[in-house]
Amino acid sequence: MKASPINPVSEAVRRPGRRVPAGTETELKLRVPPAQWKRLLASPLLHAERVGREIELEAIYFDTPSRALSHNRIAYRVRREGRRWVQTLKGGGAEQSGLHTRIEVEAPLADAVPQPQQLPTNAQTGALTALLRTALASETLQPVLQTRIRRHQRVITPGRGIRIELAFDRGTISSGGKREAVSELELELKAGPVEALFDLASRLVAAHGLTLEHRSKAERGYVLRDAVPPLPVKAQAALIDKTMDAGALSRAVIGGALAQVQANSHGVLCHDDPEFLHQMRVGLRRLRCAIDLFAPQLGGALETEAAALREIGRGLSAARDWDVLIGEILPQVFVQPAPGSAALRLQKACEAARGSAKRKTDLLIKSISYNQTMLALGRHLATTPAAAAKVRSAQQVAAKILEARHARVLKRGKHLRRQDDEALHRLRIAVKKLRYAVEFFGGLFAASAIQAQRAALTRLQDILGHINDAAVTAPRLDEARRQVLRGAQKNSRRWPKSAARAVIEWQQTLAAAQRKKLPAAWRLFGKAPQPWR
Repeated sequence: MKASPINPVSEAVRRPGRRVPAGTETELKLRVPPAQWKRLLASPLLHAERVGREIELEAIYFDTPSRALSHNRIAYRVRREGRRWVQTLKGGGAEQSGLHTRIEVEAPLADAVPQPQQLPTNAQTGALTALLRTALASETLQPVLQTRIRRHQRVITPGRGIRIELAFDRGTISSGGKREAVSELELELKAGPVEALFDLASRLVAAHGLTLEHRSKAERGYVLRDAVPPLPVKAQAALIDKTMDAGALSRAVIGGALAQVQANSHGVLCHDDPEFLHQMRVGLRRLRCAIDLFAPQLGGALETEAAALREIGRGLSAARDWDVLIGEILPQVFVQPAPGSAALRLQKACEAARGSAKRKTDLLIKSISYNQTMLALGRHLATTPAAAAKVRSAQQVAAKILEARHARVLKRGKHLRRQDDEALHRLRIAVKKLRYAVEFFGGLFAASAIQAQRAALTRLQDILGHINDAAVTAPRLDEARRQVLRGAQKNSRRWPKSAARAVIEWQQTLAAAQRKKLPAAWRLFGKAPQPWR
C-alpha cells in the first residue's frame, strides 16, 4: 500500500541527526536472492553482539468488504508471534526510495480474534485510529490475506548512538487461493539518524547483490487476492505551493520524479505491459531534468547520481525503441502480414531483438549501480536540512528556471527549416525539458496560462518525436539484421530486406510530413503565454 496523506513524521526523519519519533516505524526493505541467505546471515556488516533469535510469525490481515482500510492506505493485522498474539495498525507517513516511515499502533490480544477498539489512541496515533473506527462504523472486518514467515531477528550498532533492528524474513503471502514467496531483509531504525539506514543498505547492495523492495507484504497480498496486476504509474503533479523555499521545492520535485521511477520498476521486471517501461523511462528523464534544473541550488550534491541516471536511461532506451517499433510502427506499415511473408519475418526478427534488450533492462534494474543510485537519491531527500537554500521563494526560483529553459528552446529553434535530424533532436530535448519544468512548477503560476504553454510544448514535442522515431528506425533495424546474420534467430537466417526498406521509407515519408507541420507548431509556441515573466 502506498503512503497516506497523513504525514506527521516526514520532516522529523528528513533532518540529519534527528532520531525516530516515538510511535513511528522507519525502515528500509531489501529483496534477498535465495542463494545469498547463508552469506548474508554471516556477513560482517550485520554482526550483532548477541546471538539473534528465530521466531515463527503467522499473520492475518483484515479489511472491510468495501476495502475501506486499503482505500485509506492503512493495514490492520492480527499476528501470532511465538506464543503471544498482537494486533497492529499501520499507516500514514511516507515511502521514498524504499524508506518507509509509518505510524504504528500495537496492542496485545488473548487470541486471534480482532479487537480494534482496544488499540490505544493518543496525539500521535489519533488520526490513524479514527480512520479505522470510521470504517468500522458501518462495516465489519473480514480476512483478506495471510502471511507465514520464519523471521531471524538481531540488533546491530554500526555506529555510536545507532541501533538498527534486522529482520531476515523467509516465508509466503497467501490470498485468493494464490501464494507468493517472501525473501527479504528489513532494516528498522531504532535509534540514530536516518542516513544510517541508507548507508547500511548501500553496503549490503554492493556486498550481496540485494535490491530495493518498495512494496509491503500487505500490498503484495491485495494484488494476489484481486488477481489484477498493478497499473503503470504516470507522472503526478508535485505537491508544491508558494510558501515553500527553494530547498523544499527541489525536494518535492525530485521526490515526485523518483517516485514515478520506482513505482514502475517492479512492473518492468514482472509484467509484460510495455507501458511500465515507458513510464519508468519517462520518470528517469523527469528525474534527470529535475536534478539539472536545481543544479545551482544543489551545489553539485547529486552530480554522481545524475551521471548514473544518464547511463541507466541509455540502458532502457533500446528496449523502449523496440516497443515503439513493434507495437506502433510495424502495425501501421503492415496491417495484416501474411504467414511466411517478409513482413512477418521482420516482425519476428524485431521481437527477438526486443527480447534481448528487455533482458538487459531487467539486469540493469537489478544491478548494484541502479540500486545504489536509488538509495543515494533517497538518502539525499531524507537528510537534506529543511532550511537549505532559503535564499529565494519557490516562485522566484521557478521563474528563473523557466525563463532560462524557454530561452534555450528559442536558441535551439533558430533556422528551424534548415536543421538536420541531429539539430532537431537537440531541439526536442530542450522542448521536453521546458515542458517538464512547466509541469513541475505549474502550481505556482496562473493555471490557464500554464495550460496554454504546456499545450504548445506538447504539440511541438509530438512532432519532433515522430521525426526522431524515423531517425532511429534504420539503426534499430540494422541491429536486428546483425542478430539474424549471427544466427540469433534460429528459425531463419534470411534478412527480409524488402520489408525493412518499406518500414524505413514509411518512416521517412511520415517524418517529411511532420517537418511540414513544424513551422506552424513553432509559431504557436512563440505566441504561448509565459506566466513566469
